[in-house]
Amino acid sequence: MIKTFENYNSEFLLVEKLELQPLFDQLKKSVNKKIIATIIVGSLLSILNPAQAMNYIENNSDLSSKDKIELVNVIPTYKYPKNLKLSQKGWDFIRDNEKFIEVARKLGDGMITVGYGHAEPIKTSKYKVGYKMSKTEAHRLFLEDVNIAARGVKRIFKEWENIGIKIKITQNQYDVIVDLAYNMGISNLRQTKFVQALKKYDLQKAANLIRETGLEEDFPGLEERRKKEFIKFITN
Repeated sequence: MIKTFENYNSEFLLVEKLELQPLFDQLKKSVNKKIIATIIVGSLLSILNPAQAMNYIENNSDLSSKDKIELVNVIPTYKYPKNLKLSQKGWDFIRDNEKFIEVARKLGDGMITVGYGHAEPIKTSKYKVGYKMSKTEAHRLFLEDVNIAARGVKRIFKEWENIGIKIKITQNQYDVIVDLAYNMGISNLRQTKFVQALKKYDLQKAANLIRETGLEEDFPGLEERRKKEFIKFITN
């Protein structure tokens, strides 16, 4: 369960509990400060509300004025998932990751794939190996499949909210979660360590777990995809 600031009645305990000091040290040295700032703010918002987070940042004597600005600017980018929807960049990200498959082929796991990652059980699919799909039809299927994945992600966050778990994430993080749901299927995504870390609002751990989520020897290209998802997840 996510705890509140009252559980950590000193700045020292807050920094220690969230393991922020290494991140603050990285922020000072980093060329791309937005990446580190995104993770720091996500960690702070697991315990503080936006006003408390801003006050904590502004009163942190260990941070330079430039670093404080970087952190403060990130705070508004974290929103409740119910207020987010897949962005155009998110749509493009998923489509580019899937790439267009014109001719239907077996996946090797009892499934057949065609179009932009559309997959169905071979036994019940109307698509047969060798079927040639137009980009118009592929685009229609892609829209349907992405919407199914996005609705599944919304259900997860709604279920968490119903039991009192209200987390905030950025648009990029939301887009990556939908991308994972599209690639793995919502049922498989629910079982991942990534989702369990997200549920505990440990964004730093969740980000790192992306790189090993759902990797399979039969699909070596997934490793590169996960690297891209990881980078997008930690980038604001």
